[in-house]
Amino acid sequence: MRFQGRTVPLLPEAEDGSFGTKSVLLMLLATLTFASCRAPWDATTRPPSHPVEDMLAHYLPLLDFAPDDPAYFDKDFPSGKKCTPTLSEPLWLIPSVRLPEGVHPQTSNNNVSISIFRKRLYVAFRTGPTHFASKKTGMYIISTADGREWRKEMEFFLGRDFREPYLIPVDGRLHFYCFAAGSSMTSFTPDHISLYTTDGSGTWQGPQNVLDKGEVHWEMKPRNGRLWMTGYSGSHYQVRGDVKVNLHLKHSTDGINWTALGDSGRVYQGGVSESAFEFDREGNLWAVTRNEDGDATGFGSHVVFAPADSLGQWQFPEISDPNCYMSPRMFRHGDELYLIARYQLGDHPFGRASRKRSMAWQRIVNWVGFSLSPKTTALYRIDRHKRKVVHVMDLPGAGDTAFPSIIRLNRDRFLIANYTSPPQRAYRNWLHGQLGRTGIYLQVMEFTEE
Repeated sequence: MRFQGRTVPLLPEAEDGSFGTKSVLLMLLATLTFASCRAPWDATTRPPSHPVEDMLAHYLPLLDFAPDDPAYFDKDFPSGKKCTPTLSEPLWLIPSVRLPEGVHPQTSNNNVSISIFRKRLYVAFRTGPTHFASKKTGMYIISTADGREWRKEMEFFLGRDFREPYLIPVDGRLHFYCFAAGSSMTSFTPDHISLYTTDGSGTWQGPQNVLDKGEVHWEMKPRNGRLWMTGYSGSHYQVRGDVKVNLHLKHSTDGINWTALGDSGRVYQGGVSESAFEFDREGNLWAVTRNEDGDATGFGSHVVFAPADSLGQWQFPEISDPNCYMSPRMFRHGDELYLIARYQLGDHPFGRASRKRSMAWQRIVNWVGFSLSPKTTALYRIDRHKRKVVHVMDLPGAGDTAFPSIIRLNRDRFLIANYTSPPQRAYRNWLHGQLGRTGIYLQVMEFTEE
């Protein structure tokens, strides 16, 4: 069917599951009452101009799509060239007076995706009463041709949760992916991934189911003439016993039909869910995983390598980095691989629990400890020689934060979208932030030669 700027058909219902012990703990913590604070997006008047708006006004008329494949620029980077990143002021977009008529953000605005298609910037975002699932949760897509005037593209509020928006141009159309879940605050129940497409006219087609039911896409990017994707499926957020979350690497030429690499259609089975990835100049794959459920390697994250001639054979370390880089996204600038992800400000890493205790105990200690620690968003560099993550700089972020979306404007400039609790409350814990106000900003990161 076709639709334009209106609610789409109801997707099939999914059965709700539960986190068990984690569910009980979160429900108890959710009864706390938190104070509000003034946020940077609360302005009632629109400034005459903003550096990010000015940059979009310059670049959008020049770009049919973002030149995201780093191979486009490799000839311009002598090997070994060193560059330093800097950040523009953030443009607070959601909520704000900049939004078009008919777009009504709620208290919590988080999962976000951006893409450039036919000289327009598209922004998709999730909105709801809190970060957790709710019948009131929905999604909007908006777009702009000049960074200043925005139009509403689409919305859907269907009485259930929506997550993981992803906008990406494929074969002359803009594809939008997301998954519907349940409405229980403490359950994780992904249904099919839903795909919607547009030719840029404002008319969208869909939904169409892609991937297997329960499989969640995470990072997608066009590389080497095809579309690549990491995703996961299986027993995510299981308290007791060995978890069997399957990590997938897939590629596609049309964004609908996907071919899996690796043994039995997966590259790993264990506690890993979200995994960011990028290719180096030689075509080798590097990835950073989110090992939140824990397995024989521990809890935290892995830095993974796969050679160009065997991309489905991921090489994992024997022990996880106890720091967990949640909501990870990767990109490459020249020879350097970078990661943007959540950064824990607490005194202990995510994988703090003793590995001598039961897995159920470790999960509860790690999950609760992480939820009650303050967070920000950060830029990291991948040290490929040591296969470790190195902190570079912080991005605006506090409380509930980090779902970065990154697109390239030219060789040295990247546009980033991200969400956060009011950033002046730097030591607000993550759970506090998840129950409070969050907003979405755009920011430009520029690399300059040292």
